[in-house]
Amino acid sequence: MTEWLEAVAAYWASGGWLLVPIAAVSFAIFAYGLRLRERLNRWTVSAQDAERRLDAWFNGATASPDFVDIMLGSREMIARQVGQVLRDARDGREARRLLHRVTDWTQGAVKRDLFILKALTAAAPLLGLLGTVTGMVGTFMAVSRHHADGAAMVAQGVSTALITTQFGLVAALPGVFGLLHLGRLRVRLHSALHAIGIMLYVAHEDHLTRIT
Repeated sequence: MTEWLEAVAAYWASGGWLLVPIAAVSFAIFAYGLRLRERLNRWTVSAQDAERRLDAWFNGATASPDFVDIMLGSREMIARQVGQVLRDARDGREARRLLHRVTDWTQGAVKRDLFILKALTAAAPLLGLLGTVTGMVGTFMAVSRHHADGAAMVAQGVSTALITTQFGLVAALPGVFGLLHLGRLRVRLHSALHAIGIMLYVAHEDHLTRIT
């Protein structure tokens, strides 16, 4: 175990100081990715729950006089927002406009985190490329000097070039696949919110008596 740890430490040291920012970027990719996945899952579940409640209300499964109060008393943010829309909107257009405030806020938060995650994912291989350039510069300097420890400097330069590139690519891979997964979750959230918007419009245009 000790020998394995020593080998890992030596391998890390061979990569040079650029492995520190690459490790920081890798940690940030995981942190932002996990936070955004949790947020999208929570909001999607909340939106789908509100959609199911609206559908049940339309089909008469929920007593109409109590429906708005039930939605307003929900623990889920989107369900409460739907209840407020049902309570405050005067017609279908206003209902969709009020819901768009919730939609704009959620989509804005998601876009901001996605932008940061994309930037971090792009930064990881670039830092690896910087390590490649730094290592090759060290190699060329060692070759040009022709002194006794030139071979050691060449080896160190090549090691820095290859290891930092390797770590940069490995750090970016979770971000690339994570962005694909988060994109699918974002589509699910958008679809649920769009369905809620249509239902709220119908609630005011065709079922106005249920909320008065």
